[in-house]
Amino acid sequence: MKKLILVLISFISIGVSQAQTIISGSVKDAKAKGIAGANIAIKNSYDGTSSDSTGKFSFKTSDQGEQWIIFSAIGFGTDSVKINITNQNIQLNLILKEKLNELNAVVISAGTFEVSDSKKGVVLNSLDVATTAGAQADVYAALQTLPGTQPAAGENGLFVRGGSAAEANTYFDGMLIKNPFNTQLPNIASRGRFSPFLFKGTTFSAGGYSAVYGQALSSALILESKDLPDKTTTDVSIMTVGLGLDQTIKFKNSALTIGASYINLKPAFAAFKQDVDWQHEPESEGGTIIYKVKTSKTGLLKAYAEYSNANVSLNTPDLNSQNNSFFSNINKNFYTNVSHQDYIGSNWKINTAISTSSNTDNGLQTVNNYGRRDELTQAKSTATRYIGTLSTVKFGADFMHSKRTEEWNGLSRNYSDNLTSVYAEGDFFLSNALVARIGLRAEHSDYLKANNIAPRVSLAYKTGKSSQISLAYGEFFQNPEDQYLVQSQSLNFQKATHYMANFQKMADGQTFRIEAYYKDYNNLVKSIPNLNNNGSGYAQGIDLFWRDKKTFRGVDYWVSYSYLDTKREFRNYPTAATPEFGAKHSLNIVYKQFFSKLNSYVGATYSLASGRPFYNPNNPEFMGDKTKAFQNLSINVSYLTSIFGKYTVIYTSVSNLPGFKNVYGYNYSTDGQMRQTVQPPALRNIFVGMFITIGDNTYKH
Repeated sequence: MKKLILVLISFISIGVSQAQTIISGSVKDAKAKGIAGANIAIKNSYDGTSSDSTGKFSFKTSDQGEQWIIFSAIGFGTDSVKINITNQNIQLNLILKEKLNELNAVVISAGTFEVSDSKKGVVLNSLDVATTAGAQADVYAALQTLPGTQPAAGENGLFVRGGSAAEANTYFDGMLIKNPFNTQLPNIASRGRFSPFLFKGTTFSAGGYSAVYGQALSSALILESKDLPDKTTTDVSIMTVGLGLDQTIKFKNSALTIGASYINLKPAFAAFKQDVDWQHEPESEGGTIIYKVKTSKTGLLKAYAEYSNANVSLNTPDLNSQNNSFFSNINKNFYTNVSHQDYIGSNWKINTAISTSSNTDNGLQTVNNYGRRDELTQAKSTATRYIGTLSTVKFGADFMHSKRTEEWNGLSRNYSDNLTSVYAEGDFFLSNALVARIGLRAEHSDYLKANNIAPRVSLAYKTGKSSQISLAYGEFFQNPEDQYLVQSQSLNFQKATHYMANFQKMADGQTFRIEAYYKDYNNLVKSIPNLNNNGSGYAQGIDLFWRDKKTFRGVDYWVSYSYLDTKREFRNYPTAATPEFGAKHSLNIVYKQFFSKLNSYVGATYSLASGRPFYNPNNPEFMGDKTKAFQNLSINVSYLTSIFGKYTVIYTSVSNLPGFKNVYGYNYSTDGQMRQTVQPPALRNIFVGMFITIGDNTYKH
């Protein structure tokens, strides 16, 4: 009995010894900071605990031998470590990596504004575009309130960080748009062709854009169209400049939209004095067809087709003869885009698309008949491989066939090019705080008989809960403009190299950005003494952006400022000089307020830009003269109401309310003795519209 008691006591002692095995230590993140509330436990056991406020923990276990310790925490991943439990206490130093998730992850921001309706990096959305005073629902005009851009001065396009309008290109569902603007008139800028409400996402890149896109030296505007609509609706537009009607029919797994519009500016121009001798005020009609269908549980096909026909004519002064020169234009534009996306398994996504466009201009310049036709066909396919939670690798190829034909009094010339591109790019999330984007794009032009390889690298590091820094480097190539290619085949790709550093903080309805950049231009096209690629240049500057939707109730405002130092030698420049689109200082202040009791948006936009250089043949210094500063104050009011039970928005806007007499530049006679001011066609523009939606009682955004 005594021996039995001793045996029992020994077993009890062993059990007590096992129960007293203590596992303790700490749980820290990658920066050696303790993680509070982490869960630590032995796998398939009830033994475990949680870490304290400093990340330390301690618990007892009776388990023996090899065991797995599982540890995790909210906002971090789950990890494990194998241990061997003996009679000795165990000390563990556990490290948890931050869990990669889209809400907390750093984003690439150098050179790029996400203008998306859904992404957390939102800066503007479609409603912002529609309610920005002075923009009149034009995507390009609204983007001119962001840093890095400048007001268009009598020329179509976006002018970004010292780049010409030809260096900023637009992409619709991944496909290049050859003619995104209405016809260019003498010294008069035109609107973009596309409504902001077509798109769910927009990325405006002032540099450093993805290797998936090419053929833009300075900037890429990437538009992503909306998916299937939620319901059947009818949209009616009644405006001082015309009429519009869009019918959307929602089926079970598809939707069809048919739209038509008619625009005639004659009544509006008659009401407000124009400094233009119009012979036929701008008039156009057009139509769109959009079809979207789910091809599988995860697949979606989108088809878009648009046609427009425009007619305009006017007299412009001829400084050499001191008579009027007649200009007329009939423009016909046709654009189609068909894209399809689908997932293969859980790790692959395939995007394919094909687009075609045809843009024809015919008219008369004084007594000379002219014609111009631009055509573009593009096919593109991109495969995306998802790695882990957020990391991706993309690779693909696209093919573009472009052609231009020019006619002058029965004579004609043309060129056509086949541009083949391949690309690969990876977004590698090393943690929630660090991401690297590495891309490479290669292109071959049959017409130029030339190749290029463009590396692009971006890094972003999260410095705080809502702040981050980004760096970007990239090389970008672009074909010479069509007006040069149609004259000579002995040209090469133009090249720009971008360097950018960015700091961004976004939190609680407030956004702050500051970005410094440097761009180096090479192989720019010069037209003297003959067409060649001997041009060069640089652009450097700082962009600032502040947006606040928090401080004042119902108020949303932003301020953007850009400083630009640029010189280039290109076109017919005899020496390096600041180009006519290079204003040194640009400032935009945008203010919006919603009055809930009045169901109204009220907005104002003030723009200020320093004087632009212009060529004065009487000044020995090339581009040595400058215009006076540009100013514009525009206001708008949107009243949300109901007419016959249908949701209605009544919109009124006035551009340049104070009537600033802006000067874009000057035209000179050949002998330099006569000068003409280039200025807007009217001091003010007033627009009134009523937009009725049948079948939906919420404002589209």
